[in-house]
Amino acid sequence: MHTDHGATPDHDTVAQHRSRRATAPRPGDTSSPEAPAAPRSRRRRRLGLLAGALVPLFLITGCNVPVSQGEGFVSGNGRIEDAEVTLQRQRIINDFVAAINAQRRAVQAHPFLSCVRAHESAGNYTAQNPSSSASGAYQFLDSTWQRVSPKAGYAGYARAAHAPWWAQDAVALWMYNNGGRSAWNGTGC
Repeated sequence: MHTDHGATPDHDTVAQHRSRRATAPRPGDTSSPEAPAAPRSRRRRRLGLLAGALVPLFLITGCNVPVSQGEGFVSGNGRIEDAEVTLQRQRIINDFVAAINAQRRAVQAHPFLSCVRAHESAGNYTAQNPSSSASGAYQFLDSTWQRVSPKAGYAGYARAAHAPWWAQDAVALWMYNNGGRSAWNGTGC
């Protein structure tokens, strides 16, 4: 007579053993709170791995390099001269302005926005439609501009044509990202 050894608890398959082990209650646990415990431990492991990866990065990038005294900028008493403070402040401001301008130019170069601008106003940011309230490079109706520009973070301009070029581009990109191309269906873009 043949007996099925896989069906007895003494001879489980690997899959049955793992299944029973994964679902078995832990000592001291009630019904099933063990499920949330697994993701917490995974999160801790991931956080540990992330921290472990960031420490060498911190060391490699030179963030731990001691500050040396610059020639001519540090007085004999160990203080940084006002000229160095002013120079560094101006460098920070220039870098910040350059980053803002680069972002504005990147938005302006967006392919869909370039197409709409060319079709709607030939790239004229002060364009005015003679038969409606539409204005600016994207020919926003005044009502649309007044509704959408605050949502995009550029309130304060009554009409699109009154807003600077970068604000018009940003509002158009916001509208494209939040409503799609439907506002400019007839442009062929």
